[in-house]
Amino acid sequence: MTLKVVGLYRFPVKSMLGEEHERLECDARGVVGDRWWALRYPDGKLASGKNHQRFRRTPGMLEHHVTYDGDGTPVITAPDGAALRPGDPRIAERFGAGVELVREGESSHKDVSAVSVIGTASLRAIGDLLGDADPVDVRRLRKNVVVETDEPWIEEDWVGREITIGADRDGDGDGGVDRGVDRGAGPLRLRVVKRVKRCVMVTQAQPGLPVDSRVLKTLTAARGMCAGVHTDVVTPAPIALGDTVTVR
Repeated sequence: MTLKVVGLYRFPVKSMLGEEHERLECDARGVVGDRWWALRYPDGKLASGKNHQRFRRTPGMLEHHVTYDGDGTPVITAPDGAALRPGDPRIAERFGAGVELVREGESSHKDVSAVSVIGTASLRAIGDLLGDADPVDVRRLRKNVVVETDEPWIEEDWVGREITIGADRDGDGDGGVDRGVDRGAGPLRLRVVKRVKRCVMVTQAQPGLPVDSRVLKTLTAARGMCAGVHTDVVTPAPIALGDTVTVR
């Protein structure tokens, strides 16, 4: 089968709900706008669904949905419908004294890589491992790119290789890479660096999905806690639903 992009997701605020897209821009950092923002405690730790030396587990993160407004400002929609923007004092009222919504600085808000990828066959395989009739819902895994695949875990075989996403949009046959043309003309090139080790985030409830502790237990027992792959950007370019994925 031809590998193609069937899902694109961006999460403006770390550990909160994001949005599905038909097209995304990618730069050297990764998906533009992805996890650019985070809630930060006075001690510098970032609000997350888990505890870590950099993060503090903060209840209710996945009850909040985030989009960007027309000016590129993140707008958090709370469960009660309140719209929260950077500098809003209600953020500290809801999440704790001194908590602020901050833009990424020198230290990345991302855990590991620029762009995360998973195949649809792997989603089906996780559903099978859980004993469910349907694939695991990709929203639990919080990936940027979903690729249509027919072999479970095939994306893990891409570690150490490059994948390209998209067509040779300027039609000169060089992918828009070698001749210094507009980088948007060629395909996105990603280097697959490692498997994604999942955490307690995959078990937590979010709108439409209940708490499900089976997911992490099953991935731990059967897949070393891993699902999907991390990639770094080699050549930035936009990507869109339906784009062809080529493994090199």
